[in-house]
Amino acid sequence: MPTRSDVGSTSASLFASKHALLFVLGVVVASCRNDAQDVKKIRSAAPGPSSIQYGITVVYSDTSTVQWRLKARELEEVRSGGQAEREVFRGNVSAVQLHNGKPTGRSLTAEQIVRDVRKQVWFLSGGVTVRQGTRKSLQTESLEWDRKTGKILGSKWVEINDEGQTLSGTGFEAMEDLSVYTIFEVSGQFDEQSPQKP
Repeated sequence: MPTRSDVGSTSASLFASKHALLFVLGVVVASCRNDAQDVKKIRSAAPGPSSIQYGITVVYSDTSTVQWRLKARELEEVRSGGQAEREVFRGNVSAVQLHNGKPTGRSLTAEQIVRDVRKQVWFLSGGVTVRQGTRKSLQTESLEWDRKTGKILGSKWVEINDEGQTLSGTGFEAMEDLSVYTIFEVSGQFDEQSPQKP
C-alpha cells in the first residue's frame, strides 16, 4: 500500500510533468505563429528586381507598322507573381517612334522612364523633352504619358515651342503629338505686333 510520502511525490511529479508539457506546447505554438507571421511579411514585401540589363535597346509595337524604340544605359525589370510589373530605363533614355522601320519625327528623351506594364502608363523624369518633328517641342522635369489615351500631363514647370512661338508655365496637359495642349499657369513675355507705320 502506497504511503503518504509516495502519493505526494507522485502528484508532485505529475504536476511538474503537466507544467513541462504546457511549456513545450506554448513554445511550439509561439514558434508556429512567428513562422506564419514571417511568411506573411515575406509575401507582402515589395518585390525586388528580377533582372538588370546594361546598354539596352527595346522595341515596343503599337501596331504592325508603328513601334517605339527605346535605348538606355540600363533597364531594371521588376516582376511580381511571375509577370513583368514595371520596367525602369535609366541613363540618357531616348525613345523614337518608327513607322515601317523609319523615324516619324516623334521622340522622347529623359534621364529615366518608368513603364507600368499593366496600366500602359509611362513616367518620364529628369530633363524631359518631347519632340514632334523639328518645329514642336515640350520641355519639363517630369510627366506622365497615358499610352491608351495618348495624353501627357505634368504639374511642374513646362516650356512648349510651337512653330517658333514659346510658351511657358506650371502644369500642363497635351496630346502626345503636341497638336493640342493646355498650360495651366502661363508665365513669360509675349510680343505684341506693333502696327505698321505709313
